[in-house]
Amino acid sequence: MKNSRRAFLKATSLGALASGLLDADLMAAAENPGQSIPKVYVAKLLKSSTLSMEGISKRTMEEHYKLYVGYVNKSNEIHEALRNVDLSKANQIYSPLRVLKVELSFAVGGVKNHEIYFDHLGGKGGRPGGKLLEYIVRDFGSYEAWERDFKATGLAARGWVWLAYDADRGSFFNYLGDAQNAYPIWNAVPIVALDTYEHAYYLDYATDRKSYIEAFMRNLDWSVVEGRFAGLPISR
Repeated sequence: MKNSRRAFLKATSLGALASGLLDADLMAAAENPGQSIPKVYVAKLLKSSTLSMEGISKRTMEEHYKLYVGYVNKSNEIHEALRNVDLSKANQIYSPLRVLKVELSFAVGGVKNHEIYFDHLGGKGGRPGGKLLEYIVRDFGSYEAWERDFKATGLAARGWVWLAYDADRGSFFNYLGDAQNAYPIWNAVPIVALDTYEHAYYLDYATDRKSYIEAFMRNLDWSVVEGRFAGLPISR
């Protein structure tokens, strides 16, 4: 496992990228996931298939990955700072505890949103199958209706769009969030995440977000999404 991970890093430009952005503890964790280290989050490597997509360039993915690693490092930094914060000074107007906990929600949101996003890219697009398709048709009327709503929500969002299953309502919905920490809707689990921040598409499309969303759909790996769906608390 260690050698194969090193080989992947060496074979792509992510080798220099990861070496430059991940500190020693994070790199050690990536190569030795069983060891105990004082870190909360460890950056995951991009899949090789995400570096050769049609419509989303390798450069865009590499630059995007840098931002994600920044969220990982900042999340760990904030957790470390919280270990020594003065709890006696906590108040709702301003205090170090308040600042750290608010910013942690943004940083951790950046980690988790990007991990969903990167994980289900590098596919062949198309549409899902099986039970997932049945639920989408049930909740949106048709796959085409879901896709129209999802794309339109992407044009309306300032940050993220999630296809998520709301366990309380017992249905799927396309949620919109304008910031990394604008989610969650409690008890709603996202299985698709679309990043609509400009950094996700500007190098390839400038301000043409619509074309980027089309490219995202063409490169979506529905098998990964179906795997997330399989883990939902839905009676079958």
